[in-house]
Amino acid sequence: MTTEQRPAAAPTATPSPRPAGGGPGGNPGGGPVGIGGVAIDPIKLLMKYKYILAGAGGVGMVLGVLFYFLLLKFAPVWTSTVIFQTYTPGNNMVAPTAAGTGESQNEIERFMMTEARQMTREDVLSRVANNPNLPREAPNWTAQFEEGGKLNALETVKELKEIANARIVPGTRLIELSASCKWKEDSTALAKMLKEAYMTELRRVANSSTQSTRDQLQAQIEKLSTELRDFQTRREAMLRDANLTTITEQGSELLQRLYILNSQILETQNQIQLRRVTIKQLSDQLDNPAGIQYTDQIKSEVEEDPLIVHIKQMIQSTEADLKGMLMRGMTRDHREYKRTDSTLQGMKQNLAEQREELMRKKFDSNLEQFKVMLQALESQERDMTRQRDELSEKQQAAARALVQVKDLDDRIANTQRMISTFKEQLGTATMLAELPTTNRVVVASDEKVPREVSFPRLTVILPATMLGIVGLVSALILAIELMDSRVKGPADIALMPRTRLLGWIPDASEDPAGSGAIETTFRDRPRGVIAENYRQLRSVMAKRMLQAGHKSLVVIGGMPGSGSTSVLCNIALSWAAADKKVAIVDANFRRPGAHRVFALREGPGLADVLSGAPLEEAIQHTGDSRLDLISAGSREKRVFEMFSSERFSQLLAELKARYDLVLIDVAPALVASDSLSIANRCDASCLVVRALGEKRGLVGRLRNDLNDARSEFLGVVVNAVKPSAGGYIRGNMRATHEYQNPTETPAAA
Repeated sequence: MTTEQRPAAAPTATPSPRPAGGGPGGNPGGGPVGIGGVAIDPIKLLMKYKYILAGAGGVGMVLGVLFYFLLLKFAPVWTSTVIFQTYTPGNNMVAPTAAGTGESQNEIERFMMTEARQMTREDVLSRVANNPNLPREAPNWTAQFEEGGKLNALETVKELKEIANARIVPGTRLIELSASCKWKEDSTALAKMLKEAYMTELRRVANSSTQSTRDQLQAQIEKLSTELRDFQTRREAMLRDANLTTITEQGSELLQRLYILNSQILETQNQIQLRRVTIKQLSDQLDNPAGIQYTDQIKSEVEEDPLIVHIKQMIQSTEADLKGMLMRGMTRDHREYKRTDSTLQGMKQNLAEQREELMRKKFDSNLEQFKVMLQALESQERDMTRQRDELSEKQQAAARALVQVKDLDDRIANTQRMISTFKEQLGTATMLAELPTTNRVVVASDEKVPREVSFPRLTVILPATMLGIVGLVSALILAIELMDSRVKGPADIALMPRTRLLGWIPDASEDPAGSGAIETTFRDRPRGVIAENYRQLRSVMAKRMLQAGHKSLVVIGGMPGSGSTSVLCNIALSWAAADKKVAIVDANFRRPGAHRVFALREGPGLADVLSGAPLEEAIQHTGDSRLDLISAGSREKRVFEMFSSERFSQLLAELKARYDLVLIDVAPALVASDSLSIANRCDASCLVVRALGEKRGLVGRLRNDLNDARSEFLGVVVNAVKPSAGGYIRGNMRATHEYQNPTETPAAA
């Protein structure tokens, strides 16, 4: 492949974004926009075509001025305006600036919008068209509608619809009615006749509508007065029949009695509940196997019973006798003592029996007494509940009567208010009918002969024409950019689907380090910007190849002149500079050029080794001890089919054993299929395309072919990228060069 770079095409607006590991001059932070796979940067596009756009703006300005004077001469539009003032009902002679009193702002706005529509209504326009003074007042305008000496009213009305306009002045009570045409005197006459026609129609409608409104209001007042008399009659009858004053007092008394009864019923219910609980407790004691537990009160009452007191006295007397016997010396075994003691025990037993019997009688008596009290309380509760229900019914009847009277009072009050409102409206309508102006719209400013045209306006025509011309040119520029399918820079590759951008190399003419041999830029100008780009490209390639364990790489050009040989040689020099042992294999049998780069012989080389010659005879040492070259070899032995032989695979294996990296240069993929054959036997491949050279379709096809090959496709290298207007490449390249060469630019740091 040739090592000469083709002349760079004109710069484009395509930015050069910084790829992963890319060199300086990239577009940090992005900027281009992808449209249909095309990178479009509006800023760069503007900078690129700024003179064309400025010229388009100048042309637009000239055309705008020309259009303005042509329109001013042949199609001017003069507009005459009549201003109307609207008023609030009932206050016709004063027009407040704020919202009118007596009506809402929405109602005022609706009224003004309605009147604005009425001013250009068809019957108003017909009144103007049929006005016999129209041909005399606006002769130039009416001349276009005359047929056989008569005015075509239908066409006149249609044209009036186009030239007559009514609008509300925002924030005011003003309505503007205007008429526009080519003759300023005629526009004034048309505005005057539109005003007169509208005012005539307005007075006619106002007079008829005012009388109709007054008749309707009077009918409503009479109807409501009849209803009012009916309500008042019914109220008086109800007060008379029900004696409402007595009912009111009675209702208050009933409420008080109901309150007392409810309190008594609640108290009685509490007593009933208490008695029931007591009876339940006493009844439970009757069924208790342990016996009845008498209260202290019952026990006390029994102890005070005369019978018990008598028995207790007898027991005390007998006990005293026994003590006397013992004092007299009688023993306990004496017959008299035993008889007396036996009598004492009988008395005690009788005391216990009498006591139990009396307590049981007391208990039963208490239980029966509680039951009687419960029945009395329940009867009392029923009586009080019945009384409460009767009182409640009477109170509700009184309340219903009061509600009916209150309802009549409300109806009477509402009817009186409505009658008052209608009377006010009737008074307002009567006052409006008596005023000189019987409507809410009057003329605030009459029509005047216009002093300047309403169309054309230079302030409108000039910007509109300029924007139109600039917009048309911009659309054309954008269409050209979108239709250009060439790869303009790395951004185009980054936007292509499933295509990895491996790196990019600036055009050699843009390197501030100076010009020289492109193929050995890395060696000859190691501090140049291009050398720095190759270092960063080396870093990206090394990372991917070392991770996968690749040692052989085929560098493929898309089209002749893509500069793949230059890229390969500089990649080899950058790897050698990194202390890697590198071998370059020139497999371009059609136009070999690697040997000329290093000023070495063309043969023996690869063709000779594949034909059976020893490898040692083909290896040539360059000026760098870490970089060797195997040239294409003898011309008569260059057989393309050798790349598919097993001998070529063995040669690659032998070279990978000797070197850290084996770089293979091949013919462009567009003109030869050698690259795909070699890609199937190498570890990795990369594609070199020239900016403004290859098209995106070709890159996409080669990408698919290399992805299908056995080797790993590392990505695309864009070569000879030129800075475009509005881009960042040139400035970044200069900054990089100044930073790496501080002696040349002392101010750089």
